[in-house]
Amino acid sequence: MGWQVTATIHGGTRMSAAAREEYLRVARCLHDAAADWRAASNAWSATVLRLAQQRFSVPLCATLASGRTDSGTAGHETLPYDRLIARCSDQARTCQSVGDELDRMAALLIRAHSLYDEAESWATRLVNELVQAVTTLYPTYTAAGAAALAVGGMAGGSLAEGRFNPIWGLTSTAGAHEGLMGGVATLVGGIDPVTALTGTDEVKRAAELVSGFSRTANDLAQGDVLDVHEVTTDVEVVGASSSVAQSLEHLRRLAEERLGKVDLGSGLSYATIAIQKYRRPDGTVGWLVTIPGTDGQPDSPFGWPQNVELMSDDPERRMHADSARMVAEAMRQAGIGADEPVALIGHSQGGIVAAAIAADMADRYTIEHVVTAGSPIANHPIPSKTWVTSIEMHDELVAALDGAANPTGEHWLTVRGYATATGVSRPGSVGEDGSCVPGDASSAWSRGYEGTEVKDAPDGKEITHWLKYHQAAYRNASDLGSPALGAHERHFRQVIDGELEETRYYQGRMGRCD
Repeated sequence: MGWQVTATIHGGTRMSAAAREEYLRVARCLHDAAADWRAASNAWSATVLRLAQQRFSVPLCATLASGRTDSGTAGHETLPYDRLIARCSDQARTCQSVGDELDRMAALLIRAHSLYDEAESWATRLVNELVQAVTTLYPTYTAAGAAALAVGGMAGGSLAEGRFNPIWGLTSTAGAHEGLMGGVATLVGGIDPVTALTGTDEVKRAAELVSGFSRTANDLAQGDVLDVHEVTTDVEVVGASSSVAQSLEHLRRLAEERLGKVDLGSGLSYATIAIQKYRRPDGTVGWLVTIPGTDGQPDSPFGWPQNVELMSDDPERRMHADSARMVAEAMRQAGIGADEPVALIGHSQGGIVAAAIAADMADRYTIEHVVTAGSPIANHPIPSKTWVTSIEMHDELVAALDGAANPTGEHWLTVRGYATATGVSRPGSVGEDGSCVPGDASSAWSRGYEGTEVKDAPDGKEITHWLKYHQAAYRNASDLGSPALGAHERHFRQVIDGELEETRYYQGRMGRCD
């Protein structure tokens, strides 16, 4: 058994009402045609049953029972029941197969053009607000309910897997992650529950409160003096890129090399980022900054406490986080000009840093595009001029720590991936009124080519926060041929459209003044 990811696309380039209605009409036609073919399949199956019933309705007739048409008895002939039953069964299977294929085509059309987006976004917001309200008003009962749901998920998943695996608890509670985080933040931040229901910024307000204490404790533990210096290697860890998919692969290589999950022989260690300079055809320069996530080392600027600071609602607090300071200093040392276009790509905390820089250093740099994987950045005030491509997994938890769904503006697109065991499937559907319902996390249209395999995935369930799951989600979304995703891909490529001139690596370390 392996794992595969299917993806949905939210936000991005908007369609006109007429175009949306036309796609809905086609999806309805495909769905109706699929129903007709399945009805035909049922009719052929019923014919098989009637033939079998007719054949054996006269048990004393040896000719009928044998199926022979050359009985040799004058005036006594019978139908070739064996051949008729076989042909009718074949027809039933063919009709069912055509119906399934039409349903798959309808589901692909729905996903590629995000026809479910408005309904699903509304439903998600409603569920989040309900869970948040219950968490705020009845925290004890909510905690007990969430724990019971998690335990049930762990028990069911572990039983199916044949070994105890607590990760299934994340999957069983995935639909409530954002609402639970919003409720907890409301309690921690002392926010009025009624006011909290009208906004989505509870987490960043609570993060500002918590970071006031965590920052002091972290400075005492590791010091507040940041040293950023360039490091070199003869191994190509982050190579030339011309797409988001390639950049994600380079991000994974750098992240896993510095964590020791792979050994590329580069000598690069933790708290290392890459900055690349591209010479574009018109002679101008474009930049790509690659930022891995949390490594948690004692003297690393990419530790756990920095995540809280990066999610604060105070711009000064966000940019004072050690990881944000390190990337900003590395960009300065690399010589990025104020008018030169920059794309940033980051995983987990690296994505939060990218979002913070795009939001808080817009007057210093021309941040054209931000790509994040598994990063809670819904509440970051990124300017509308900056394109954002977010990739999130349904049950990874980390991406839900912001307590809110990402904005769905024309320049902000979210790819949401659903990990399923290979072979599990249930397609979406189109209602008679044109409403579109996508598959859920247990199915997610994962038939055949519709699911993208996760490379190097174990047989059992694991945390989907690993970058390989986001890569599979993006590949699956790309295969849909979505116009919105295509526009984001082209915009990202424009920033680095040219020849790679240099790749420089920068490392950060925390310490104290002597």
